[in-house]
Amino acid sequence: MSSVITEPPERSNPYSERIKLVLGDITYQDTDSILTIIPQNLEYKGSLNDSIREAAGEDLEIFLQENVINPRPSDIYAIPGFTLPCDHIFFCIIPVWRTEFDRRDKFLLYAARKALELSFDMGLRSVSIPFIGAGKNGFPKQRAARLISQGIQERLYEGLKEVRIVCPDADDLALFEGRF
Repeated sequence: MSSVITEPPERSNPYSERIKLVLGDITYQDTDSILTIIPQNLEYKGSLNDSIREAAGEDLEIFLQENVINPRPSDIYAIPGFTLPCDHIFFCIIPVWRTEFDRRDKFLLYAARKALELSFDMGLRSVSIPFIGAGKNGFPKQRAARLISQGIQERLYEGLKEVRIVCPDADDLALFEGRF
């Protein structure tokens, strides 16, 4: 039997310390933007989108219907935060998930990546990302946590001062611990 003692691995991204795990409600985050996903047909589904719609006010739905025309999966839109404490809501378009095949990893990975890319393009310094895609009809939670974490790590950049991963309960938050 042999033993190898090594130094702990270095973080894969020099900005990883800017990722914060937050136990709470996405609608209370005061970052520059928050992210959510929405099906291509723009129908609100799930408790996350329902809570965002309720907290943002009725103008949110009107704005979406009037300004997001023929969205395609993996498109991302920045819209005003309306009555939320954030300045912007990022809506990443996903397919309408009817089968397991529709739940392809790339769409969840794209959502996390594109939230950071759009933050860069807009000159934003903070973004909050909820535990997207892991609802009752979504991805297995471990898989969703891995994909979200991967997407964030791949797109972290110097100007982004804070990325919050926001989970409503401690069990979900624990799935992200040790990933950064």
